[in-house]
Amino acid sequence: MNAILEKARQKVDHAEVFHLRRRLLPVEFDAEGLSVIKAKHIEGAALRAVCKGRLGYSTSTDLAHPAAIVEAAVATAAYGDETDLEFPGHAIDPIEGIHHPETAALSAEQLVALGEAIRERILADASDVEVGVSVQTTVDHVHIANTNGLDAEETRSSVSVSLEVTRAKQGDIFTVGDVYKARVIGDLAVEDITRRVLRLLRLGMDIASAPSGSLPVVFTPTGTLALLLPLIIGLSGKSVLLGLSPLDGKLGEAIFDSRFSLIDDNRLVSGAAAGSFDDEGVPTQRTTLIEGGQLRDFYYDLRTAKQAGVDSTGNGYKSGLIGGSSFRPAPSASLSNLVVDTGDATEDDLVRGMKKGLLVDGVLGLGQGNLNAGDFSNNVAAAFLIEDGRIAGRVKNVMLAGNSYDLLRHHLIGLGDRADWVYGRISCPAIAIDKVNVAAK
Repeated sequence: MNAILEKARQKVDHAEVFHLRRRLLPVEFDAEGLSVIKAKHIEGAALRAVCKGRLGYSTSTDLAHPAAIVEAAVATAAYGDETDLEFPGHAIDPIEGIHHPETAALSAEQLVALGEAIRERILADASDVEVGVSVQTTVDHVHIANTNGLDAEETRSSVSVSLEVTRAKQGDIFTVGDVYKARVIGDLAVEDITRRVLRLLRLGMDIASAPSGSLPVVFTPTGTLALLLPLIIGLSGKSVLLGLSPLDGKLGEAIFDSRFSLIDDNRLVSGAAAGSFDDEGVPTQRTTLIEGGQLRDFYYDLRTAKQAGVDSTGNGYKSGLIGGSSFRPAPSASLSNLVVDTGDATEDDLVRGMKKGLLVDGVLGLGQGNLNAGDFSNNVAAAFLIEDGRIAGRVKNVMLAGNSYDLLRHHLIGLGDRADWVYGRISCPAIAIDKVNVAAK
């Protein structure tokens, strides 16, 4: 890595090297039982270089030839965007708890034991289903250095469980699942992992007639992503700069219900994106985006912050809006750990308060609708009819639509008092919304 940076100093005006060394140990079970145990090792580097006022970029897994990496970045700079990007030279305040040696040392046998216990617990309660389980440890060593004096590195480790359960009957296939991530294996309790899936399987035994109209909907934490995705896009500094965000020019205004608050916190250790610095070497921080319904801030990477005349919020990631990271993509303004404040009602309370509506646990086709305007339109993956405050059965062939800005400002019924992590990146309670457009096929 140092060799790449030294070679770059001789060729370009400014340079940044991002180096990732990743070790994965996945253990996978399919319907027949244990199917995969295969350790994986990934190592690579990315070079961003400013050369004659233009931005160049290259990546490689061949770190033995640093000159070739530099030449590739210089070549792309000839056609790159004009830029006055400045790389950070900040001191990094490390956070504790993102790496545990015992997590990195977990054996395949220990992961197999956890996967088998989860699988057996599901089958003990629902013998007519097919169970897929993946248990994996991930150990990342991240090192960023630049020509402005930054030299930051740290190790981050986690263990995750991905669970998918399918019940297939004639004319009907019902699939539910979840993803759980933790820093230590002791935080992944079998009962906690299986409880929600088993409950949904029980609720889905009976099929109910799907309603249509403008109805109240309780989104479980997993189901809230359809509602939150337009906000995630609208709160991006890039969307604001491009004039695509309906939040542009509204800092300080009451945009949502006063009970709704949203925070991006990449120093929250329980979140999958936690780290002392982002993928550009900017120190991480807690950024209040929405507080008591008022718009407080947007999230930025280095480039969008420079263009907006503000400081980066430490949200320069190689993961896109939501997702895992790699060394290959260029960093962009992306979420870290998104936190929605909880309310004062249980999910059961929100259900009991409805005469007729839906409980939605997941949707298909995220990204459909005019997201820049706040509109979503999604087919439902798992949803249940609510009648007289109770679950009356599972509904099929249902579509939801609405505008997140309008619904969260004028039609918020309530927020659950308990938050769950969705894909390890979004901590969110159940959200009950009135007047969601529901169409049954």
